[in-house]
Amino acid sequence: MVHHKASSEKAEQRISAALSALQIGNLLRKAGISKSFGLSSLAIFQLIFTLVFEGRNWFRLLDSERRQSLPGKDVVYRFLNHPRFAWRRFLHMLSLKIVQHFESLTSASRIRAFIVDDSVLRRDRSKKAELLARVFDHTTGRYARGYTMLTLGWSDGFSFAPIDFVMLSSAKIANRLCEMKEWLLKRTHGYKRRCESMTRKPDAVIGLLDRALKAGFSAD
Repeated sequence: MVHHKASSEKAEQRISAALSALQIGNLLRKAGISKSFGLSSLAIFQLIFTLVFEGRNWFRLLDSERRQSLPGKDVVYRFLNHPRFAWRRFLHMLSLKIVQHFESLTSASRIRAFIVDDSVLRRDRSKKAELLARVFDHTTGRYARGYTMLTLGWSDGFSFAPIDFVMLSSAKIANRLCEMKEWLLKRTHGYKRRCESMTRKPDAVIGLLDRALKAGFSAD
């Protein structure tokens, strides 16, 4: 138990150092991701990010010995679901910083490429998830309940960095099992992302590429 705690503390220190080197706090502020009181946005971001490396989910963490020092679950949910936070802008800035670092370490003659992936996120047990739809899974050749995770990435043949993504529902009303929330303001990022999820896949790919080029990414 003592050895596990020591390893966990070392992992947190390494993650904290990596986030500091990448200037995550500065990138969050530039993307408008901030809190007016309580824990900072950087602290909550690091807490959520660390869960991936600990192999835990939020519910298991709340049942652990650390629950007294953790924020309430509503704080985390509000942080992740805030419709005004520009998460796409944050991802663009972070990915561009990483890609520029990759390019400084490799030869200029190496081929750079954009990669598009359209994996299916299955939600077979969901019934009321927002914009839940029947999507076609090319792997099985059948329709599944869930979403299509359309991802754009950058690669030089050895390294890979995700640039942007769209979680697609369905452009056909007949295939959408649930519709979007009606109370969202139309000027927010959350509303625009929901409208984007109902576009056709080819149009979504063009949008991903256009935004990547405008953000400063390039490929051969």
